[in-house]
Parts: sequence; C-alpha cells; structure tokens
Amino acid sequence: MRIENGVAHIVVRGQEKSYRLHQLDDEFFRWQIQTRSKSLKIFLGLEKGVPNFSPHTVVMSTFSDEEEFPINSCIKGLGLVPKQEHLEKLANRAMELIDLARQKGIKETMNERIKFLLDLYGNPDIFDRNVLSSIEMFYKRSYRNVLKDPRATLLFYDQMSGYSVMFNVVVELVPRNDTFYSYVTAVHDLFHVPKDPSVRTDRYEYVYRFWLVEAYDKTPGPKASTRIF
Repeated sequence: MRIENGVAHIVVRGQEKSYRLHQLDDEFFRWQIQTRSKSLKIFLGLEKGVPNFSPHTVVMSTFSDEEEFPINSCIKGLGLVPKQEHLEKLANRAMELIDLARQKGIKETMNERIKFLLDLYGNPDIFDRNVLSSIEMFYKRSYRNVLKDPRATLLFYDQMSGYSVMFNVVVELVPRNDTFYSYVTAVHDLFHVPKDPSVRTDRYEYVYRFWLVEAYDKTPGPKASTRIF
C-alpha cells in the first residue's frame, strides 16, 4: 500500500485499485470523544452511570474469495490516534505509567492511568482524524484476509443511544519500531496492564491503521444507509 496526495493505492489479486481518503466526520468524532470521556469520568467517580464501551468496540468485516461464505466478521478493540508529532511523547508517558503500575500495583495506580487518558480526550485537536487503529492479536481469518485484500468494513453501534455508523476502509499493517505502533500498543496496555512483568508491550507483530474511504449512517430510522462521505 502507498498513500499519495490523499489517495490510497492498493493491490488486490494483482490488480491496482485507488481510493480517495477522507477524515472522520464531526458527529462520529464528537461521539468518540464525549462518550469515552464520560466513561473515564465514571471510572474516576466524577460522574454517575455505567461506562459505555461502544466507541471502543467495532465489528470488523473482511473478505476472502476462497471461502464458501466469503465474509468474515469479528469484534475488535478500536482507538483514536493522535497526530504524528505527538506520538512518541505520549507513548513514552504511557510506558512510564505502565512501569509505575508494575512497581506500585495495578489497582493502586488505576486513577493515575485513567487521568492520563481523560486529559488526552480533553484535548480533541491533538487527534489525527484521518485514521483509526486496532491491534492484530490472533493472526487468524481477519489477518489472512487483509493480506490478500486490504479492504474492510468497520461497523459501530452504540447500544445506549442507538447511534450507528459504518466505515469502508483500507487496512495498513504497521510493524514494530514505528511510533504509531508504539503508541497504540502502549495505550492498550495502559488500560490492560499485563500482570506478568515479562510480558512485553511490543509482543504483537502488527497493529492496524485504518484509512477512511466511505462512511454510511446506519442508525435505525429515515436516514439509515445515507452516505456521509
């Protein structure tokens, strides 16, 4: 895959395809920031209610023409990612907090780690609205499919409000020794600190960078399936 002048160029079964890329729309971006922030405040006891993990949980669908039923869907944990110039500093700070949790205790440092994330979402301009991220943990059908065809669909559904949106994306595999990889894996472990100190943050071979091609409103109602971009 190569990205040039806002266009993604990919090769699918020997044929080159090109897709104009887009940024996250305002409604989705606000939903991500506001819902994540509220859930973190609930964890800290600053607000009442039940945390809403819908912004973090997405259905990822991939395609394989070698299968009798060619569509494969799975649940992925998904995140927003800051702009490139902030990634190294934020990844390093997240790693410091992970080390602190291992020294002082996971429960004892929970509030400090959550406060880091809350401060992050309190500064929405820091985020790169061109991409979304996830981690490849299992290297099974989704992974095998995107190696052959890097086109995928991401479907979000907010079980509390009914809001739903679908993105058609092209998928980039980002390896270790990349600041994008370092940030995504560090923030994952910041919230899910491995109990075993021998478990490395860079234990995954790849993280996903999702580039946005199309978006559709999937909220039940008269605007369902309306194209956003």
